[in-house]
Amino acid sequence: MRNAREKNPLAGGLLAILLLGAAGPGGAEAPFVRNGEAGFVVSFIEYGLSGDAQETGACPAGMTRNLPEIYAMTPQGKRREGESDEAYMDRLREAAGRLGTSPDGRDLCMHPEAGEPDPWFRTVEGSDMPVYGIDLDGEVSDNDFPGMSGGTGIDNQWYRVVGCSRSYQPAGQSNGFNIAMLTGSWGILVRLRGVDDIRNDDHVEVGLYANADPISLSPARKPLGYATYAAEPDPRFHATTTGRIEEGVLTTVPVDAMFRNEVNSMYLDRPLRDARLHMTLSENGLMEGYLAGYTPVEDMYNMQYGYRNGMTHAGELAPLGLRSGSANGAAFVLGHTCHGAYHALQQHADGHPDPDSGKYTAISTQYHIRAIPAFIVAGAGISPNPAQPTREEAGR
Repeated sequence: MRNAREKNPLAGGLLAILLLGAAGPGGAEAPFVRNGEAGFVVSFIEYGLSGDAQETGACPAGMTRNLPEIYAMTPQGKRREGESDEAYMDRLREAAGRLGTSPDGRDLCMHPEAGEPDPWFRTVEGSDMPVYGIDLDGEVSDNDFPGMSGGTGIDNQWYRVVGCSRSYQPAGQSNGFNIAMLTGSWGILVRLRGVDDIRNDDHVEVGLYANADPISLSPARKPLGYATYAAEPDPRFHATTTGRIEEGVLTTVPVDAMFRNEVNSMYLDRPLRDARLHMTLSENGLMEGYLAGYTPVEDMYNMQYGYRNGMTHAGELAPLGLRSGSANGAAFVLGHTCHGAYHALQQHADGHPDPDSGKYTAISTQYHIRAIPAFIVAGAGISPNPAQPTREEAGR
């Protein structure tokens, strides 16, 4: 892997795609659209989950625990008379190391399948608490949730897996990957083409791309609109589909998409199968809503828990010590067990059944996102508009 500028050395000499001329309400031209094109950079992203478990009642059996907490509840894990804080914590950590190893000596964060399901990895019980997201399959099942703003049939089994983990509560640490995006580690671009009307249009072309450039921020560290970005040249990070705009809401046809992810200087892929947008488009070019689909469970485990396939800056598999240390450290700090998370993902997967076994291999995932107007540079696999301005004309 290389930094954003290195990944796209042609960015400085390519033309910017200006989102060029659709009419807004009353026939007025929308300032972010010209010649039927509009580009956006995602300026905010988090998982679409639910409210705090203490308020929703999602976890009547309690919250997920990590290995030291589990050991502390056993007779052997009770604090000994006169034992100092430091000595007690050292003993808990030593016990956690044992509990985090399979009977044949394998690290359970690197080999979670070698461990049994963890009864202390709690998942959401019931389906009556409202969640953020959209209906992905057009059906209402017993496992679906009601929508936060009304509606039924919300497919969000990722929330069921993490809804009883402390770090995934509204104030938790695990839903903070938006910060990595704002520090320039990765990003997402959206391009619309063939836009005739930003309120109602029965056919638009939609591109989803990994961003090759760090997001532009103001001195107050806020994302800036109308900055210029290059799309990641690797075609694995290009997805194109179609959609429609109805009463200012953009919905798209499902398409497999791939974005980037970074953890502790390790690079991982963030795939989303059957990805679709459901976004409200405002007159000033702000889009807000959901990017939703199904994440393969092995990839979700690697992204959020195990980092087993984490790559270095040079594109090589990261050292085992970095991958294992990061995964075990996260389990300790964030309050879960790796094997517990892995088996919970397998249990609650609800998409893409294996054609032979029928076992589901992916889990419904909802991202809440906001996007602001941007100029997208034409690059490999990204066709330019013949009327697009130069980067200088775009006001970079």
